[in-house]
Amino acid sequence: MALRQLAQRLGLARGAGLLRPFSTAPSVYDKMVQLTIVDYSGRRHVVRGLEGQSVVDVIEGHMDSLGEEALCLSPEGRDTRETHIKLPNELLAAFPPHTGDDARFLAEIAEPKAVDAHSRLGSKVTLSKELDGTVLALAQVYPWKSL
Repeated sequence: MALRQLAQRLGLARGAGLLRPFSTAPSVYDKMVQLTIVDYSGRRHVVRGLEGQSVVDVIEGHMDSLGEEALCLSPEGRDTRETHIKLPNELLAAFPPHTGDDARFLAEIAEPKAVDAHSRLGSKVTLSKELDGTVLALAQVYPWKSL
């Protein structure tokens, strides 16, 4: 009992037999978002990124498993990279449809007739907790139709 009172005075909590400091600040783990990305050959890759990163940022960090063809140079120039991704039905309302320059960029980097309502630029999709566990696809693959 005295140990518990001392721990409370010092701002420590007792958990799993160890004393640890109380903390309200989020850790990196709290900001982690896990995605499954289906590549051009239909293989699934579980990748992780941080809230606030774009899908392009996450893909750049996993080029060793996703392959160089996952990204291309952006039509915007400035040595930036871009990718054409497909969103599942449940996320379509969360990301506005492609218009203007986005539509033109998608037409430039996508395969002919591959751009549809599910298409988005990877740089325009920002990771958030709502995306945790989502399946995204590169180009013409629709993994949610086969599940």
